[in-house]
Amino acid sequence: MKLFYMVMGFMAGLLPLSAMAAISGYQRPVPQPQSATAELWFGFATVMLVVSLYVVHRVVKGR
Repeated sequence: MKLFYMVMGFMAGLLPLSAMAAISGYQRPVPQPQSATAELWFGFATVMLVVSLYVVHRVVKGR
């Protein structure tokens, strides 16, 4: 029963927050352009993913 009261108290605490969010309205975030560094790291991660998949293929094939 104590858990029930804790959950109800938590939900009652969230009620004013949801009301404030409904009043203020939703403003869509503006996307930021990607930097060259981010594109470099994305390319590196992509290559490493393909290499790791190939390594797993070789390990599983060898069994």
